[in-house]
Amino acid sequence: MGDFLNKFPLAEKPHGDFPELPSFLDELPDPELMELYTKFISWGSYAKSELVQAEIVEERSANNQKFAESTTLISQWGEGAKGDTVTLAKARRDVDPEVMKATDEYLEARALRKLTEAVFERCERGAQVISRELSRRISMAPNDRRQGRFTA
Repeated sequence: MGDFLNKFPLAEKPHGDFPELPSFLDELPDPELMELYTKFISWGSYAKSELVQAEIVEERSANNQKFAESTTLISQWGEGAKGDTVTLAKARRDVDPEVMKATDEYLEARALRKLTEAVFERCERGAQVISRELSRRISMAPNDRRQGRFTA
């Protein structure tokens, strides 16, 4: 990952609190709406870079878990388990401390990825809502100008 980071910087965590959509978005003045939109975009970029990193960790953890399962199954199979059924051998493998540790690490990585994905999707939805409000205002602007109601 170091080579990638030498070529491209990951988004840094934005300053301030995570943005929230106000109840009455249509009442927000244009500058505040644009500031809120910028916050959602910044947090979305940050969440996306965190999501990609979480996906990488999850995939690595899944591979580690499969490796631990395979090596444990192979090592246990040779320890006088000749009469074991495949089901019993897999059950023994699954309770092996190394396999349990790898499984826990995978489940933790998966949970982190899912939570990070939820944050990213929340940022995307917030930015989309604000974008629609901005589009609505832009489409109304020519009518407001004709009627003399345009305010900057």
